[in-house]
Amino acid sequence: MAKESAEEKLMKMMQKTAPSVAAKASAPAAPSKPFKLTFTVGTLNAILFLAIIVCILALVLEMHSGFALLNQAVEFPSGSKTSVSSDVALPSTQSADYYLQQVNDWNIFKPYVPKSAAKVATQGLAQLMSKYKLVGIAWLDLPETASVMIEDTQKNKTFFLKQGEQLEGVTVKTIYTDRAVFSHENEETTIKL
Repeated sequence: MAKESAEEKLMKMMQKTAPSVAAKASAPAAPSKPFKLTFTVGTLNAILFLAIIVCILALVLEMHSGFALLNQAVEFPSGSKTSVSSDVALPSTQSADYYLQQVNDWNIFKPYVPKSAAKVATQGLAQLMSKYKLVGIAWLDLPETASVMIEDTQKNKTFFLKQGEQLEGVTVKTIYTDRAVFSHENEETTIKL
């Protein structure tokens, strides 16, 4: 056998130690997989369940701290700017009957009665109509078209009314050529020209 030269020995030594390195270098590298986060329905449910538990615990802690604040006494400093001075008049409350009367006055199912009609009931029809003066009577060709001109002597206003119309709760009942008859409930009064 022929003797190996130094170069051949070196070559063999390199081949013995390098096959694994050479094999790795010659083999294609496996592609690295990107990191994927995958959830199953069970994992997602577990995360949501934990989130609900945390929210419930936070609610319970807030309620507990709120109840603790309710039991504390409230103290205002004596030099506070929000104190009420003695010259400020605070509204006083009325009896329950007063408020009940206010609610009953707002009854939408009660017939409307103007405030002037209530005045008529207390004053009397003749006394109420004493401030009015019959200024004129006008009509076209039919008696149904007749209207009266009535002047309020205190306010210097003139009203034109037909039969059936009202003035301060008083109804024009009948219009004649020289007078007008006014009525309210069971009272009647006549004003002449």
